[in-house]
Amino acid sequence: MQERRSEWALGRPRQAERKEVSVIEELGLVRIDDRLIHGQVIAVWCKQRRFTRIVILDDGVAADSFMHEVLSLAAPPNLRVDVFSIEEGINILSEDTPDRGTTMVLLKSPLAAKRLYDGGVKYSALNVGGIGNAPGRKNVFKNISASGEEIAILKYLMDKGVEITLLTVPGEKSKAFSALVRKL
Repeated sequence: MQERRSEWALGRPRQAERKEVSVIEELGLVRIDDRLIHGQVIAVWCKQRRFTRIVILDDGVAADSFMHEVLSLAAPPNLRVDVFSIEEGINILSEDTPDRGTTMVLLKSPLAAKRLYDGGVKYSALNVGGIGNAPGRKNVFKNISASGEEIAILKYLMDKGVEITLLTVPGEKSKAFSALVRKL
């Protein structure tokens, strides 16, 4: 077990066989927000939930050292920020580590959330906090827009038992995805 924890601490993915995370302590928050780290995440979520670590899972950002540095600098010095590809993140988050309950996982899209879940990281709750408007997307709640494919992915996760909540920041009005799905 000590070897596994040291790999997590070093931020290196483990290449051994993955186990499903559902038997391990739940992650503090799994959130879709296409802006990743920004004022709401730092000013509200991190103060409300006392996170010690943000793990950003995005293939594009993981390949861009400049963006990785920008996102790391956007966080307070006492908050560790790690950026991994989705595949690396699945390996890292499949580890039994001591700080899972204080880890926020940030994803840019429902597809990334599905890849994480299907990769073996079984989370019970998903917060959708921001998906910008773009061609092919329609507004579903506040600043959250989604395409037909993204709605289908969220339905898929909901059918797997993931409780999906549309909420930008704690304290504001939220909406359960299950309440919207019939209208979408």
